[in-house]
Parts: sequence; C-alpha cells; structure tokens
Amino acid sequence: MSIFSLGFFVASGVAGILSMTDAYERGDVDEASRQGVIAGPAIVEQAFDAPLRATKLAAIASAPHVEARAELLPALAELASTADRRVAIPAAHAARTIARELAMHDLPDDIADDDVMTWRALFDQIAHAETRFVEVRVLALDTVASLAQTINPSSLGFDLASALADPDPAMRAAAVALVPRPTPDALRAPLAHAVQNDADDKVALLAAQALCGDHRDPALALLGAQGTARIKRLVAGISPKVTRDAMRCLAKR
Repeated sequence: MSIFSLGFFVASGVAGILSMTDAYERGDVDEASRQGVIAGPAIVEQAFDAPLRATKLAAIASAPHVEARAELLPALAELASTADRRVAIPAAHAARTIARELAMHDLPDDIADDDVMTWRALFDQIAHAETRFVEVRVLALDTVASLAQTINPSSLGFDLASALADPDPAMRAAAVALVPRPTPDALRAPLAHAVQNDADDKVALLAAQALCGDHRDPALALLGAQGTARIKRLVAGISPKVTRDAMRCLAKR
C-alpha cells in the first residue's frame, strides 16, 4: 500500500486529477504542475495509475514540485519501467530531478538512509535492464548516482567497470560522465581500460578526459603506450579547448 493511501481521497482526488488533466490537454504544462502541487502528493500518485496518458503525464510533471516528492520515487520507477516511451522517459526525468535535489541538501528527518538505498536499488535495476529504452536507462543511472551521493557525497553509486561493459555506448558514455572530479583513484583502472579498448571513440575520449585531467602520472602508468597512442588518435583534429584534459597525458614531462 502506498504511503499516501492512508486516507480516502475520492472527492478531492477526482477534482485535482481533472484539473491537472485539463491543463495538460490544453498544452499548459506549468498549470498542470501547479494543479498537482495544489492537489498534493497523494493525488499525484493516484494520477500515476490513471488510464489516460495525459493524466499520467500531468502527474509526472507535478511530481518534482509537490511536497514529500522523494516518496514518489518508487512509483516513478514503476512508470519509468513501462513499455510506453512517452510515459517512461518523462517519469525517469522527474525521478532524476528529485534525486539531484536530494543530493544537494541534508536528508529530511523523515527519510532514512535505508529508504534512499531502497530507491537507489529500484533505479539501478532499470539502469541495468538492457530491454529498457536507453534514454530511460541513462536517466536511471544518473538517479542512482545522485541517490548514493545523498548518503556519501564521494560515492559513484554503481560499479564503473560493469557500466563500461554495457553493450550500449550511450550507457558507457553516461557512466563516464558521472565520474566525480577529481577522479577517485579506485576509478582510474576501468577508465584506462576504456581508453585502451572501448569500441566507441566518444566513450574512449570521455574516459581519457576523466582519467588524465587531474593526476597525469598515475594515468600514464595505467595507460601505457597503447593508451597514449590511442589518445593521440582521438584528439587529432579536435579543438584543444575541447580535449584539454585528455591532452595532459600527451604533454611532455
């Protein structure tokens, strides 16, 4: 049972849901969101289960703005897992927004670390499900990282080596983009492996940027001749402004 199902919301729920839906169908997403905030999180969660897509989307637009919005993360994870692309991607966006906000502040007293880790696990499952839309997976991975950082600001939240073995280059690129800077020592080896071996040049270059940008000498020790040779090929013809961090590994001592 949802945490928001303790009361009986039928009368107010119908009015709130109709107001959200009407605004969304008029193309006024801001007003739909405002109506959701007025209705409250319990009504927004009820609207997630509505058969009409416009109602679901109105509720999703409201989710990052209502009170107790973090409590909507399990329901958003369920929506992000649906086969309806037009619902799944906005739901994943909303979840990422909520998670990023949580990571910027101390946890409220009514949210325990165990709650956050449970939510993190839900989105970790989505991120690793290769049958999901890749846009949803990328957003879920970002949500995983943000939720982990609410408890430990230096945590990546997922296994980088595993993420860099994903068959989709968009997921691998997203994983590298989430690596904190300065780059933690424990993440250097998988980044070096990506520079040397990733089949996608974009991913390899992103990994070189993350690996070489902070501490050149440890990066060179991991890259070896194969890695530095690939970086030379990757940066060729690209503006140094774009590849500055990667080129630190090519600078003369």
